[in-house]
Amino acid sequence: MTPAAVCDGGDLDCGGGLLIAIRRALRGIAVGEVLEIRSRAASVEVDLPAWCELSGHPLERVSREATTTSYFVRKGR
Repeated sequence: MTPAAVCDGGDLDCGGGLLIAIRRALRGIAVGEVLEIRSRAASVEVDLPAWCELSGHPLERVSREATTTSYFVRKGR
C-alpha cells in the first residue's frame, strides 16, 4: 500500500496535537487516498482506531517497527 502522504506525529498522542496534524495532512489528499501516520506514542494504538471510526476515515492497516508504528488511513467522504 503506497500512501499519498505521510504524517509523522513523533511522540504526539491524539490528545496532544496528533489529530490536528492528521486533519491538516488529510486536507492535502483526495478522498480514497491513503495517509500514513507514524507515531511513537503507545496510546495512539487505542485512540486512533476509535477516531477513525467516528470520523469516517477507515483504518486500513497497522505496521509496527522497532519504536514507530505506522497507521494507514484511507480518506473518507
